[in-house]
Amino acid sequence: MRRVARASARETGYREDRRAARGSASLPTKVPMTAPHRPDLPPSARPTADGASATITYSAAGLLGILPFSTDVYLTAMVDLGHEFGVEVAGVQQTMLAFTVGFALAHLVLGRLADRFGRRPVVLVGVAVYLVASLAAISAPSLALLVAARFVQGAAAATGPIIARTLIRDTVPPENGGRALAKVGALFGIVPLIAPLIGTLAAQVAGWRGALSTLVIYGGLLLPILWRRLPETRPPHVHGAERIGILQALRHFVRTRAFVVGALALAGGYGVLFVWLTTSAFLMVGTLGITKFQASLVYMAGSAGFLSGNMLAMRLVRTQPASRVLRAAAGAIVLGTIAPLAVITAGVAHWLPVLVALLPFYLGWGLAQPMATAIAMRPFPEAAGQASAWLGISQQVGGIVFGIVASGLGGGEASLVVMVAAALAFAGVVMLPARPSRV
Repeated sequence: MRRVARASARETGYREDRRAARGSASLPTKVPMTAPHRPDLPPSARPTADGASATITYSAAGLLGILPFSTDVYLTAMVDLGHEFGVEVAGVQQTMLAFTVGFALAHLVLGRLADRFGRRPVVLVGVAVYLVASLAAISAPSLALLVAARFVQGAAAATGPIIARTLIRDTVPPENGGRALAKVGALFGIVPLIAPLIGTLAAQVAGWRGALSTLVIYGGLLLPILWRRLPETRPPHVHGAERIGILQALRHFVRTRAFVVGALALAGGYGVLFVWLTTSAFLMVGTLGITKFQASLVYMAGSAGFLSGNMLAMRLVRTQPASRVLRAAAGAIVLGTIAPLAVITAGVAHWLPVLVALLPFYLGWGLAQPMATAIAMRPFPEAAGQASAWLGISQQVGGIVFGIVASGLGGGEASLVVMVAAALAFAGVVMLPARPSRV
């Protein structure tokens, strides 16, 4: 078992601590993750020579798309929402924070449920609840009820990325994990690429409610597809993992350096993204005078940068360890936050320079997200659901903390300063020496 852990660490570039190896006895027994990886898998879920099967890849991409679609589709409509309810940045941001808090809290139980009952039933119930909450959101007569609906919607949406990451960990040998996640990221990257424009067009017809109504369509299409196509992938050796408490699992995870690095990297990187998504519409449309359509172009091009980062990661991970790719991403993320701060501080009020300045961040985040996830989850095939859940919590907590700070400072240029701080936190984590004797 320790030999498997050490081999995994060599591939990622982060060596597990000996304490983690000793601590693994508290969890179900690990099994070798070599081909043939899972002979018990149904044919539609069996991996190919290059990664996950088509069924798993497209299902995971659709599930991962829930989060960016839920946040990006009404970015430009936030200004309209604020006008209808008579609130400023902090008031509108409540709808995004409620979604994010619900999303984060749900991770405390969903990973455990997925390890106990299986991946398929948990995700089907989650998407169904997401659909109902989306209907409640578009019909909310007040900001308070909208915030409540978004909280439930976020909690249900958490099943998407938790199960998506777990599907890859269940079915793909660990040496192909980073590549498989990058491929899934490239596919679901289409969602944030088109979501801002879809939301802008829908808002022109029916305001912010029209923008949020697209979430009903997304959930309504995804649910029957998963019902018909998604197989159960929970490994037999996971049986018993549901008896491991969430805090007990966390204590086990944080004794492994790879998990700590991956989790903190996700927190810092998503902190940058969350601050930009929740405050930039007021900065671009309200302060700089950029039109909503031009702002949607900035969001779309940023998502194209994220997609490019995912595609580049698929190539780099063939020859480079995931830790090296993660460190390369750090420089792009820092540059992509300092540059827009410099551009806007200089008084530039055109959307194109803002876009060019932001692109390095999106490219770096596209590189970093699949690598950080693969590094963190790789040592834990015996508790993939809970490991995925704690990664999701780490990412969302990073977004919430940096988002609250940015909101408290009033948004605007202060948000860009907070983004730089989150980027530097990301770089500080991934640039630490890779092989210490202790976590």
